[in-house]
Amino acid sequence: MADIGAHPYDVTGDHVRLYKEAMVQVGKRPASVARALSVVRGTYEQFGKKGLVPWNQVGDIQAVTAPHVEKNTTPMIGEEDACRMLHAPNTETVIGCRDHALLFTYFKTACRSSAIANAKVSDLERNDTEWFLRVVEKGRKERRLPLLEAAPSVLRWLDMHVAAGDAPLFPALAPDKRRPSNRQLSGRQILNIVKKYARLVGLNSDPGNRRGICTHSLRKTCAVNALRHGAHVHQVQQWLGHADIRTTQEYITYREDDVEAAARRCQIR
Repeated sequence: MADIGAHPYDVTGDHVRLYKEAMVQVGKRPASVARALSVVRGTYEQFGKKGLVPWNQVGDIQAVTAPHVEKNTTPMIGEEDACRMLHAPNTETVIGCRDHALLFTYFKTACRSSAIANAKVSDLERNDTEWFLRVVEKGRKERRLPLLEAAPSVLRWLDMHVAAGDAPLFPALAPDKRRPSNRQLSGRQILNIVKKYARLVGLNSDPGNRRGICTHSLRKTCAVNALRHGAHVHQVQQWLGHADIRTTQEYITYREDDVEAAARRCQIR
């Protein structure tokens, strides 16, 4: 708006439409355009509430439509492929041992990438029978998640990599790639690890314009498998840390054999 000489309080729907077209022309993805327009609409709604711009001007801006964004496009990994991917790392090496523990933790806790990156050795806890991982996720929510079958792989990694309590649980490697550093993995590095093992087992991690296998694929795999094996949607909502159950419901998928089995039950009755 500054480039075209429009004061923020004088912006109209036509200005926002020009902004939308400019984003499309430079190749912004529909989701990015939709997010930007959402911020603009929200900003002018607040301006209207504060009396800084008239409501007819706010309505004009609100009328600018965002491009359609297809939701829940993250590809899921099937159970067989997930097992193959989990066992792809060479656990006799430092890198492989770390990556196996990291992937196993992902598959069993359904943590977000940021929670995995920020986890420290001191976040591991144990009761009489189980190991848990304390994580801080979106919105600063603290959660205590059971490691379940992932616990032995995490403990094996810690046996190989003895670290202080405040050290990252899954650290980045030193420049020689043979020993851990004291730095935590970045989100990009974790994504690259996931894509690396997806490619090793023949999964397409970079399918052109469509979304490929990524860190969220592991989280989605956990959620969908839980729902398919009888977990209630409210349980999965709490497990994933979703504020709105509608987000969890997007993970509910229907397979052809599920539909056929339901049809057969109806016929029997």
